[in-house]
Amino acid sequence: METVAMYWEPRIKTYGFQVVKGLTLLKYVLSADKAMQWERALVRPGVYEDRFSLFCAQLNKASDLDLLLLCRPEQGSALDRHIEAEIPAAADRRRVISPVELLFFQGPHFGDRFGIADFTYKALKEQSDLLLAAVFACASVHLILPEGAADKTKTMLEAAFRIPS
Repeated sequence: METVAMYWEPRIKTYGFQVVKGLTLLKYVLSADKAMQWERALVRPGVYEDRFSLFCAQLNKASDLDLLLLCRPEQGSALDRHIEAEIPAAADRRRVISPVELLFFQGPHFGDRFGIADFTYKALKEQSDLLLAAVFACASVHLILPEGAADKTKTMLEAAFRIPS
């Protein structure tokens, strides 16, 4: 059972924002009953070593899993070939989005993921439709955006959050 901590302050503190540009997003849609096959393909020795920067999976409306792998373009090609060799049907259920940008940040009270998510989405209300994916995990937030959107998004978040000096 998870403990939900609620933390509130008018301007939530963060340690700052980082942007990484020129990334590739590999999105696979897989049947939820095939998750173990995918795990074996990705956990095999040699796969994790410098292949992707961010990994997340979520259940979609069709009860399939959306598997997102964020990586540098040169890593994406190798990773995609590896996955296709391990799971031949994967190529039929893959979408490559490139280039994309990653904006990530963390804060001292980000254990309240629900409150941080709400605050973040409200700060980005006019930009939120651009989000390709958002990952709120522990004390960090990762936002995957289309090319050219990270700088404006960062400016909007800097106006909403407080960065202590």
